[in-house]
Order: sequence, then C-alpha cells, then structure tokens
Amino acid sequence: MINRVPVVALLIGIMSIIMLVPSIQAASDGDWKSARGFLYSAMFGFFIALSLGVLIRPLRGREAPERELQVLLGVWLVLPFFAALPVYLLTPSVGPVGAWFEMVAALTTTGGSVYVKASDAPAAIQLWRGMAGWMGGLLTLLAAYIILSPRRLGGYEILAAADGLVQNRPIDLRVASADFESRTDRALRTILPIYLGLTFVLAICFSTFGKPGMAAAVHAMSIVSTSGISPVDEGFHGTGSIWAEMVALICMILAASRLLYSPATQLGRTVSWYRDPEIRLLIGLSLVAAAALFLRHWIGALTIDQGATAAVIEGLRAAWGALFTAVSFATTTGFESFAWESSRGWSGLSNPSLILLALCTIGGGAATTAGGIKLIRAHALMRHGIRELERIASPNSVANATSGSRGLRREGAIIAWSFMMLFFLALLAAILCLTWTGMSFTDALIASSAALSNTGPAFAMIAERPSGFAFLGAVQHIVLAVAMILGRIETLAVIALFNADYWRRRPDRGKRTGKSSRKNPL
Repeated sequence: MINRVPVVALLIGIMSIIMLVPSIQAASDGDWKSARGFLYSAMFGFFIALSLGVLIRPLRGREAPERELQVLLGVWLVLPFFAALPVYLLTPSVGPVGAWFEMVAALTTTGGSVYVKASDAPAAIQLWRGMAGWMGGLLTLLAAYIILSPRRLGGYEILAAADGLVQNRPIDLRVASADFESRTDRALRTILPIYLGLTFVLAICFSTFGKPGMAAAVHAMSIVSTSGISPVDEGFHGTGSIWAEMVALICMILAASRLLYSPATQLGRTVSWYRDPEIRLLIGLSLVAAAALFLRHWIGALTIDQGATAAVIEGLRAAWGALFTAVSFATTTGFESFAWESSRGWSGLSNPSLILLALCTIGGGAATTAGGIKLIRAHALMRHGIRELERIASPNSVANATSGSRGLRREGAIIAWSFMMLFFLALLAAILCLTWTGMSFTDALIASSAALSNTGPAFAMIAERPSGFAFLGAVQHIVLAVAMILGRIETLAVIALFNADYWRRRPDRGKRTGKSSRKNPL
C-alpha cells in the first residue's frame, strides 16, 4: 500500500507526524502556544499529504525512472515550505522568507540561522531545527544510494572511474535493473538502523558528559547529520567538556565517510578504514590545518613571558582546539572547540579562519551528509597531480596501474576537474547575486562558500558576525537558500536533469523496444 503513495506526499506526511514530537515537548514544558503551533502545522501538513497522495501519480517500479531526479529536486524545494509553517507561526518576526530559509538551512544540513541567538526562539523550534537537520541528513544518505549512485553522481562518478567502468557500461546489472522500491528497501534496511543507533549512542554520551537533555539530543543529531545546529547560545562548546568533544570528533569522521553504510553501496570497493582514501585525506588535511594553526600561535607565544607549566597547558589546549575545529569544518559540521578561543589568549593572535573555509569547501566523503567538493574528487586530482609531477621528472616512467589507480588518475581526474569548475561557477554566480544586493565582496564570498559547501556556521565564525544570517535581507536569503539546495544535490545532478540525452535515452527503453538497455541514461 505504501509503495503506491507519491514520494513527496509520503515525506510530507512523515514530517507532519514528526512535528508532534516538538508539540509534545512544548506541552510538557507548559508552552501551549508552541504546542498548538506545531499541532496545527502537523494537521495541515497531513491534510496536504493526503491530498497529494490522491492527486499525484506515484513513482513506482520501472514506470518512470527518469522522474527520480525530478522527485529529488522537488523534495528539497517543497519540504522546507511545510517545515517552515510552525517557525513562521511562532516567530512571525523572521518573516515567511526567513522561516523558509531557516528550514532550507536545516534540511540541507547546512545549519546557520536567522535568529541572532538560539534563545530568541522557543525551545520547541530549536528542537525542530535539530530534527529537521537530522531528517535532511537521512534523506541525503537515502538519495545518494537510491538515486545518485545508479547514475554515477554525487562522487560515484569518480568511484566508477577508479573501478575501470567505461562510460556506457552499467554499474551493476542487478542494481541497475532493480526498481525504485527495491533500491529504497535495501537502503532503508542498511542505513536507518545505523543512523538511529549512532544518534542514540551519541546522545547518551553527551548527556553523560554533562549536556542537558535537549541539548544532548540536538547536538547528537547535528553531528550525525553534519548540520552543525545547536539549541543553546553558547553552541556545542558551551559545556567545555573535552570528553564530549573527543566522542564528537570520532563520530564526525565516521559521519563524513561512507564506511558505516558500505553494505548499501552500489559502486566502489569496500576497504578497511585505514586504507580508505577519503578518511586518510580527511585526517591528513585536518592534521595539516591544525598544525598550521598551532604553529602560528606557538610562534606568537614565544614573545610572551609566562610560566613553563602555564605555557604547556595553554599550548595543549590550543592544539586540541585547532584539531577539533579543523575536523569539524572539514566534515562541514561547523562546531567550534571550547579551546578554540583560548588560543588567542595564549598567543594574542587572531585565528586565520580562511583555512577553515578551505577545509569546508573541500568537504567530506561521497555518499555522506557532508557537503563541499567531496574528498574523493580531491583525491583524484591529487593523484593526477602527483603523476604529472612524476612525468616531468621521468617522462618515460610507467605508472602503477593496480587498484584502479589508472582510471582514477585519468577519467576520474577529468570528471573531478569538471565538477570543480562547475562548483566555482556556481560560487561565482552566488557571489555576483549577493554583491548585486549590496553585500560586500568579502561577506558574499564567505556566505556563498558556506552555503554551497553546506557549512552554515562558517559564515558567522569566519566573517566574524555573531548574528550570522540574521542581518541579511529577504533577497539575500533566497540566493543563499538556492545555493544550499544546489550544494546539496550538486551541480552534476542538476545538469543531468536538464540534459537532453537524459530524456532521449531512458533506462527502460530497451525493455519497450526490444533493444539493448546497457547504456547509462546519464
């Protein structure tokens, strides 16, 4: 029965049911206004879901595979409107555009907020923001394995090149022939238990380490989904617990890699964590960035007279703050360490936050909730660059072609370079639109990078604007929201959606005409 319900209607209905959680939480706190706001929004959303279920033709089986990308785009465009209903009802001061922007930022796991402080909104809204980010992360993972992977998008195009798959050859005949429901069932059975379990364990750990109940739950959902949403004014580092940050650091690395969900993968070899190129590159970049930040403050601290013991303690705090914050931004989560600001007191120098902007632009792993260019693409370009340098030194050298490295250096590097150009073209378009509205170039650059890489907290931190997105106008919110959606579904998917060949070469045409259907529809 459920496979006959349109995907968009089904998601709106599920979201409406989940709205009852903040409604119950608000009622338990005696905030009846918030409880009614979420209850009325849930009732309205459920009515719309039922109406759409009757009016819209469902996506099922092999009936309309070319509609899957349309559905994916429609989900990110439609869901924020319904998620924004309680936000606008309870805080009309943010305006309808502000409420919609708030939910786009949450559902795309970008984070950031139109509220100057978290306490400016009721606790029910802060809980709803965390839950929306968590749901957005789950949708991102499901879309990666159900829709993007069979089409070699979202980083899988690089994995296909690494596996030596030619352009017009299907990834896996069994997977390519599977209908929408089969792929969805496989992904749900694999991803949902791990996603739920990791969130629950992380929330228990945070609660044990001193975080209040709702803060522990929202921070756990934010780290698992890499959304960087915090329900408290002080942010994640408010409690100042190094144990909570240690657990969070490990979970952020897991969330930004595809190792946890490898049983659901439809392409790419499954390797050990210490051999995975994405994890190795993520840890390497984070260590280099943390070392650069630490050395900057260490050199500055040499000019300050202080005791040896105090210097060692402050140095260790600064090193940990740099490492945690670097990993957080590399995974596009955007949380700061409690020791991040203490490094300024150690050396008296400001933190070069532009390094963090570069980290979040590179982003996390393929088929994860992390945004950015993706580590697998950066790895392909790095391998290609190393090979080109070797050829300059030894033009007649023969490269090692084991483990698909030849395809990664050739086809993979070309595809990665193409994606990078598309990413920077989208970045340039967003910057031009924002500067046209009167925003300074520096703020436009940081805001556009934060939106496209789905790292919303980067704007408030790097631009040194504590109010974050709250001071922006409606047009600027719309531009950045579009950039967030584009960063979430990626430019390659959008181009594939509007590619004429996508409509002419359908995957099931061979079944209808008797011709071979071995060509990739994209």
